[in-house]
Amino acid sequence: MSADFASLAPYTKFPFVLITSQSTTERVLEAQLNELGVSVIRPEKAIGLKSNDGELLVTFESGKVITAQYVLGADGARSVIRQMAGVSFADPDGTHIDEQLAQMILADVTFSSTSPHLPTNQIHGTGSDGRFFLLAPLPKESSDSETVYRIGFNVPLSAGPPASNPSTSYLQKYLNEQGPLYLSSDSSNSRPIHISKTFWATRFRTHAAIANQFLIRFDSSKAIGEQKRGIVVLIGDAAHIHAPAGGLGMNLGIRDAIFIAPALAAHAMSNNESLPSNDRVLEECVAARHARALSTIRLTKRIMSILNLFGATSGGFLNISHWLFRLVGMIPLFRKQIAWHLSGLGNR
Repeated sequence: MSADFASLAPYTKFPFVLITSQSTTERVLEAQLNELGVSVIRPEKAIGLKSNDGELLVTFESGKVITAQYVLGADGARSVIRQMAGVSFADPDGTHIDEQLAQMILADVTFSSTSPHLPTNQIHGTGSDGRFFLLAPLPKESSDSETVYRIGFNVPLSAGPPASNPSTSYLQKYLNEQGPLYLSSDSSNSRPIHISKTFWATRFRTHAAIANQFLIRFDSSKAIGEQKRGIVVLIGDAAHIHAPAGGLGMNLGIRDAIFIAPALAAHAMSNNESLPSNDRVLEECVAARHARALSTIRLTKRIMSILNLFGATSGGFLNISHWLFRLVGMIPLFRKQIAWHLSGLGNR
């Protein structure tokens, strides 16, 4: 099954998929920040947040304390800022991902040799009997460098918890069991291929959660009768998390920043006359981001349900579900709809 991203040409200048590593994205964004005169200070870890007469005091692990009128909580799924602000974080539907898909592994690897079946600009996936495996090439750093591949697969709960830092041998075991035959390292493959190097690997649980509010105001004895400016705004994984299906997580977090930043800047520069209006704009903007996060969570749940259905089938080419899945994937309108939802254009 493939998505028709070319059909997005009337709506965007970039009607294609760009696969790039998170480290590259971070490097590009940080370079832009530096050009704007903003420095990213590392390593700093927030460990405390409290209000002091309309101002916010953020304490760091290093002992440093900063005072601010606004705090943007973008510190990940285990956000200290969110916890210290007393905001709940739970699945909006009170449901959980199917047991077969609850544990996932992602890794960036290279292979010992090439194969004509290895994808160059596509994502390959296999699945049966409750297991699935995904494979995607990452962009090369240079023309003569090795191609690094992102692999992903599920580890059923019945197999026990995965290692916290999955080894190459662990990845190879699941590649042989769940991956395509042409990538197997055992005797079933006439041209065995091994994982030659693991650059990065991680395990995680696939679940969804959303903060019950993205905008938090702290009381101020000095601000009685006035608009309060001791404000915390949550974005990215600190505000919402969901299954990685569709590669929507980082894009959603970046869109949070793009849409909230102008409203937050206008609020910070408000005078007494413009503050009420800009306060309302900020509230509306944050409410819209909450709605977009809910929509994305439910979309990823639908995708995971499809993956579970696909992975639960057995019998290969003799299975009716297998052929039905392939036939539906050939319908042009369906392929366009997949591209539209995965692009985020309909949920900006």
